[in-house]
Amino acid sequence: AQTASVASDAQQVLARGAAEQKYTFFLFYKGNNAATQAMLQTLKRGLAPRAAEATISYVDATNPTEKALIDQYGVGRAPMPLTRAVAPNGAVTGLFAGKVSDQQIANAFVTPTMARCMKSMQQRRLVLVCVSSTAGSTVPQAVREFQADPQYKNRTDVVSVQANDPAEAEFLQQLNIDPRTSRGSTTAFLAPPAVLVGKFGPAATKAEMAAALHAAGKCCDDPNCKHGHSGR
Repeated sequence: AQTASVASDAQQVLARGAAEQKYTFFLFYKGNNAATQAMLQTLKRGLAPRAAEATISYVDATNPTEKALIDQYGVGRAPMPLTRAVAPNGAVTGLFAGKVSDQQIANAFVTPTMARCMKSMQQRRLVLVCVSSTAGSTVPQAVREFQADPQYKNRTDVVSVQANDPAEAEFLQQLNIDPRTSRGSTTAFLAPPAVLVGKFGPAATKAEMAAALHAAGKCCDDPNCKHGHSGR
């Protein structure tokens, strides 16, 4: 009979972090050398004020009990030491090899909606971010039609956010959407790995969204796709 696999120490830290809505910063290393110690000290310093938001997990990449986690993140042959920041929902929000700075640590903390979008794109999914200026706004018709299209429905996520949500201010700034001037709805179209396909107003059509996706060469995972690859 098969036995259930036992989670490694690092996997248990990740699971606890997710349950407690904390970020997990993995420090992968293959030797306790000066570079590893320098990265460790920077992590400790950078995360000290965020003890309620994050935890550190030290992962010896030569430890066979951590092989599943190392394979999951594909870091077995990566240069080390290496820090990988993981949001509570599992999205990877930061990857730093050799050294890490206080600013990079701070930047690894993203907004809730940004974490959702990053996880979707890391799963090779398209994301339509519907930003509305008023509460209770409905998802734009073009977005509903796009998501219902058989060509896209199995790999498209729709995320809604309020333009005046202070918790999402940083994300909206990155999308170049100003809540002070935003009216009605704006849809930001994102594609993996982290491409802004375009932004669309409430009058946009599904055909316009699809055309932008084709032009960006992100309509599918086929490298020989005829759409949008000329001259690239």
